[in-house]
Amino acid sequence: MDSLRPIGPHLPGALRTAGWFLFALATGVLLTGSAMAQGIRSGEYEVKAAFLINFAKFVEWPDSSFDGPQAPIVFGVIGGDHQLAFNLRRLSAGQKVQGRDVVIREGPVGDDMRRCHVLFVSASERQRATQILASLQDASVLTVSDIDGFAEEGGAMQFVTEENRVHFIVNLDAATQSKLRVSAKLLALAHLVSHKEAAK
Repeated sequence: MDSLRPIGPHLPGALRTAGWFLFALATGVLLTGSAMAQGIRSGEYEVKAAFLINFAKFVEWPDSSFDGPQAPIVFGVIGGDHQLAFNLRRLSAGQKVQGRDVVIREGPVGDDMRRCHVLFVSASERQRATQILASLQDASVLTVSDIDGFAEEGGAMQFVTEENRVHFIVNLDAATQSKLRVSAKLLALAHLVSHKEAAK
């Protein structure tokens, strides 16, 4: 898989913060405290886009989820988060993820969700999150959101901010059920949850 690294040499402050955080994930060292918190406040959409692009480098999809060896990796954004989609396009321009071109799609909930490899579910879809996850249960889609409880409900990944620190949650059961393999480097730094445990 690709290495996790800062996205570019001339990033604004928020992205530099996110980039070094992502680099820290790869090397096993976490940035902490106010620097990361300030990055989120000053460039939330850039930070989320940076996370999504770089996290995709640490996940393996089954070959059957692509139309062919040259097929792109597709990022989807549902819920009207146009600024996130804009930043995904900007940051992924000219980049490849795992040797594949990157395509960004956005739109309403629908069948096209199943054709995405990474799907960000915006907070505006909070009321339909469970329904969305159920519709993707047998699809190889990495579902990501910052909706509270998203991972416990069966989402693969969730961003959370606690005490001015950004953390991420991985539901390994959900990822495995979707036939996704998440890098051990990422899992070692994540908070792991199981929707089986949450149901107890």
